[in-house]
Amino acid sequence: MIKEGEYSGFNKYGDYTIYWRSDKQFVYIGIIAKTTGWIAMALQPGLRMKDSDMIIGLVKDGKAEIFDSYSTDDFGRHPADVDLGGTNDILTFGGEEEGGFTSIEFKRLLVTSDKYDIPINKGPNKIIWSYGVSDDITLKHSTRGYGEIKP
Repeated sequence: MIKEGEYSGFNKYGDYTIYWRSDKQFVYIGIIAKTTGWIAMALQPGLRMKDSDMIIGLVKDGKAEIFDSYSTDDFGRHPADVDLGGTNDILTFGGEEEGGFTSIEFKRLLVTSDKYDIPINKGPNKIIWSYGVSDDITLKHSTRGYGEIKP
C-alpha cells in the first residue's frame, strides 16, 4: 500500500515508520510497524496521553479497521470520538498485513469541527506513537515513543 514517493515526509522510530503529506485541506498519513497487531499515532497536546487525538488501526482477517479516538486520561482510556459525542473524521482508510508488518493509511481534514480532534498545523506537530502485539486495542502497547510529523 505505502509506495515510494507517495508521501512528502517521514520519520522512522525503530520498527515504526510514519509518513505524511498534506494539501490546503487534508492530511494523508501512512504508518507501518513490525507487528501483526494494532498500530497507532496520536497528536499530543501535552507531555502524556491525556487529551491526545488518537488514530488506532489494525488489519483483521484481511480487512482494515481504523478508530478515531480520544485519550481521556494519562495512561490509556481512549474511547472512540463518537462514544464521547464527537464525530468520526477519518474520510478514507486502508491497511494490510504482510511479512510480519502492519500498515495503515488514512485521510483526514487538517482542521475538523470535532472538539476531540486536534488541528494539524503546517510544520512540526508532536505525536505519540505505539503498537501492540495483537488486534485487541484494549491491550497495552508493546512499544511506544514520541516524535513529530511536519505536513
